[in-house]
Amino acid sequence: MSIIDRVTAKQSGAPQTGRTRGAKRLAPTPAKSRKDRSILDDIDAWEDEGQGVDTPARNAPPVTDEDVSAFGDTFRSRGKTKPAKATASKASKPKPKSREFSFDHKRLEKFGFITPKVRRSRISEEFRLIKRRLMQRMSLSAKKKRQSRRGERNHVILVTSARPSEGKSFVAMNLALSIIFDEGLNVLLVDGDVARPSMSKILGLRNDLPGLTDLLLDDQAVLTDVLLREHEHPLTYLAAGAMVASATDLFGGDRMETLVADMAERYSDRIIIFDGPPLLASTEPVALAEHAGQVVMVVDAEKTSRSAVDSALDLLVTDQNVNLVLNKTTVGNRTEQFGSYYEAYNQA
Repeated sequence: MSIIDRVTAKQSGAPQTGRTRGAKRLAPTPAKSRKDRSILDDIDAWEDEGQGVDTPARNAPPVTDEDVSAFGDTFRSRGKTKPAKATASKASKPKPKSREFSFDHKRLEKFGFITPKVRRSRISEEFRLIKRRLMQRMSLSAKKKRQSRRGERNHVILVTSARPSEGKSFVAMNLALSIIFDEGLNVLLVDGDVARPSMSKILGLRNDLPGLTDLLLDDQAVLTDVLLREHEHPLTYLAAGAMVASATDLFGGDRMETLVADMAERYSDRIIIFDGPPLLASTEPVALAEHAGQVVMVVDAEKTSRSAVDSALDLLVTDQNVNLVLNKTTVGNRTEQFGSYYEAYNQA
C-alpha cells in the first residue's frame, strides 16, 4: 500500500483528532511579544480575528475550499482500483474546477510582502538588489543561452538558512514576487521544507495539498497534476506534499534529479525557487542544494552566530554559488533615509 493510498484512506475513513476535514493544518501559536513573533504567527493571529478573508483577483473565477479539497483528493485517489464497469446512468465526475489561485494583495501587503500596488519602497528596492545579483548569473536571454553550457542551472535557486525562524520563507516569497512583478518572468515556487511547510500558509491555501513528495513517491504522478497557477500573474506553485519522516533520500534520488532536470531544461526561461529547510536542522537542504545552481542563505542579524553560519556553509559544496542575505537588521540612519526617500516618492 503506497503512502498516497494511506493518505487517501486516512482522509476518507480514519478518525481524525483535533482537526476536521478541510480545516487549516497549522494550529495558532500562543501569544508572543512582537520581537519574537514570526510572519506565520501574525497570519495565525489575523485569521483568528476573522480578518483573513481571501480577495480574488479582478475577473478571477471563485475558487472555494471545496474546489481545492477536490483537487487534492482527486490526485491522492489515483492509486485506488477503479470499478470494472461504470454505470451508464451516472455521469462521470467533472475534473476539479480549477488548478488556479489568486493573490490576496491585501493579505500580502499586511505581512510585509511585495505587491504591485507599491512599486517603490525600501523592501522593494532591497529585493531588487538581491534579485539583480542572482539574475546576472542566469542564462535567460538568447545570447546567454548560446554561451551557456548545457545543464547549467543558475535559474534554479535554493533559499535556506542556518537555523529555523531566520526568515527564509519570507525571503523566498518576496524574491519570487519581485521577479514576477518587476520582470514579468515566469517563476516556479516550490515548498521544499517538508517538515515545516509554510508557503501554502502564506498564500492563504490549505497546507495539505499534494506536491513535491507525492511526485517523488508515486511513479505514475505527473508534474502538471499538482501544479497550481496564479490566475493573473506568471507564478506557478508546487506545494510540499505529503509529510514524510525524512525526505533526504527522496531529494537525493534519481527521480528527484529527473524531476529537476525536466523543470530546468524544459522551461529554461522560468526561474525556479525552492524554499528549503534550514541547513543545521536536517540533511534535506544539503540534498536539495545538489540540484540548484545558486544558494541563498538567510542569516538573522541579531540571533545567528558566526559559528552557526560557518557550520552551515561547511555543509555545502565549496564550488557552489552561495549568497548570504542579512535579515532583521537594525535600521540605521542611512538606510532610513533610503526608505524615506522612496516612501515620499511613492506618495508623490
